[in-house]
Amino acid sequence: MTEAIKKLLGWCPMKEQIKKESGFMFSNENRTVIYLKSNTRLFFGVIHLAFAFYLVSTALRVLSEPNTRMFPWWIMEINFVASGLLLAIGIISLVLSFNLVKKDNSYDGSCKILALANIGLAIMFFAYLHQYMAHIRYSSTMAFVRGPFSNYTFDQPALIIYSVLIVLPSLLIIPVLLRSRPDISHTSRKRPYMVLAITVFLVVAESVGMGIYYNYLNQQKASMVVEEFGNGKDIKLYRITGDFTQGTWMQGQNVPYFIDSKDSTSGRFVSQDTYDAIRFLSETDTAVIMAWWDPALEIEAAGKTPVICYASERIEHTVARPTSINKFEPVDRVADVARFFATDSADEAKGISEEYGTTIIYVPRYYGPGLFWAMTEALDTESIYEYEGSMYHRFISGSEMEAFEKIFENEGVCIYRLI
Repeated sequence: MTEAIKKLLGWCPMKEQIKKESGFMFSNENRTVIYLKSNTRLFFGVIHLAFAFYLVSTALRVLSEPNTRMFPWWIMEINFVASGLLLAIGIISLVLSFNLVKKDNSYDGSCKILALANIGLAIMFFAYLHQYMAHIRYSSTMAFVRGPFSNYTFDQPALIIYSVLIVLPSLLIIPVLLRSRPDISHTSRKRPYMVLAITVFLVVAESVGMGIYYNYLNQQKASMVVEEFGNGKDIKLYRITGDFTQGTWMQGQNVPYFIDSKDSTSGRFVSQDTYDAIRFLSETDTAVIMAWWDPALEIEAAGKTPVICYASERIEHTVARPTSINKFEPVDRVADVARFFATDSADEAKGISEEYGTTIIYVPRYYGPGLFWAMTEALDTESIYEYEGSMYHRFISGSEMEAFEKIFENEGVCIYRLI
């Protein structure tokens, strides 16, 4: 009776079956889409979590290294700035990872803002370290593993790739979030703002903590000044104690001082021999000193002017410090000084010295042969120079020469006068 009535009303068993199957397929399709979207968000959440642990552990590891708590202070500054940026990116990635695994889309607005913030911080990370042109050569992927632990030193390609890897999860997550259609109820409207507030608080707390520690170290630094040089007293000599060298590669080394200036790129440990050479140089009657640019700070501390104070653009990759110096020395001038040391002809060296009006040659011995090869990079690549026969080798060996008279020598420095 019931089926007869249904047929009279137009009911068709086959049509009902098709509607049920169609509804079942549509339901399954929706579930599949939701499942895929959920898995995509979960995947990116795990990626962000992994990056968060990596970046935070990397930054904390660098900050905990002994060199961060001691001289050279310019390395400390690099570590603090770069580590602070990585910690901020890591904290944001950690918050993103927790919000991406949520089943609803109520946090998508916050996630978009945080992802954009990470992109901005990664750009700042790259821009800052771009100044740090130390040319570190590692093979293949080891550049990305060992680079961050070597005081954040990269060559240019490695820095670009490393910066892109840091920001890659945030770049990929933005299209996923843009496809989402958040359905935010009235009770959950304040949630995204709460997520942003918590993130900002964590980043600010991390920055304040690092700032307090950095200020504490600078107070220690100020208490260690033993002498100030220069017209503005901007070159400072610090006395190093065993507390600062213990557990580092400097432990047991005879380097009681560190000389540094924010306006220079050549702060370094100073032995008593180098300190004695600075004092001797200050008593000479010449104004301009022939030397490579690396020991320029020592020369300026003696009240003299080096022929070159910085590198040329040709050898900018050899500069290992962010500095306030923003003007390279002329390429020809740096090449002339390099030729002075690289040539095997005393007469040629004498001619270059006279051209620049210098009568005193200042040669630190602590660089060794490594500095010679940096000099040759400033010269024409077609020219061939040999270290053993070079003037630089004769100077650091303390050799007697007809054109140059040795007027000061100890284990750290040789000083010659043009005859």
